[in-house]
Amino acid sequence: MKTSIAGETTPPELILAIGLLWGHLNAAQFEQARKLVRGCLCLWPRDSRLVLMAAYADVELGEALDTATLAALRASEHREWADLVLRRAARAP
Repeated sequence: MKTSIAGETTPPELILAIGLLWGHLNAAQFEQARKLVRGCLCLWPRDSRLVLMAAYADVELGEALDTATLAALRASEHREWADLVLRRAARAP
């Protein structure tokens, strides 16, 4: 059975993965989040939520965002979340 998140049909495995990622991010476990989200992106490479979570984890770990990620953030339908990641990336050393 698939569940709806924000009006779209989302597989239960992806819903679980997003929940686990949020848990890691909220607990400031950014390295664990990055490892998990990289695996998730292998399964769901076009999921914009995963791209945003990966970017957030990278920024929190002090990693620079690549050109493709920056373009994805600027084109994101999740504007507030993308803006947050871009602001944090701008403050990174």
